[in-house]
Amino acid sequence: MLNIETSTENNIGCLKLIGELDISTIELFRTSLENIYSKASRVVLDFNEVQFLDSTGVGGLVQAIRKLEENSVGVQVQNIPQEVFEVLDLLGIPELLGEAIFVKKAE
Repeated sequence: MLNIETSTENNIGCLKLIGELDISTIELFRTSLENIYSKASRVVLDFNEVQFLDSTGVGGLVQAIRKLEENSVGVQVQNIPQEVFEVLDLLGIPELLGEAIFVKKAE
């Protein structure tokens, strides 16, 4: 299950993800992102409460970041829990897309 809280302020869109980003929730993520990125020049994905990320979630995240960048929308994934960051790091996602995009949760 995934809940997404969205907001836009000062041309910055924020999606706060709560729960699991996986095969059963990826469409909700894509739809929520599409609804907000057209209104913003920058998008922040807050992963503070993401508890689980599977391969579909990783793929959807990579596609989302690439789509935002192709449309000249800045993006940052913030507050990534250590366990989720380890999955991304193991797959080389920060290295592939740019390490500055991915910010771990402060311990």
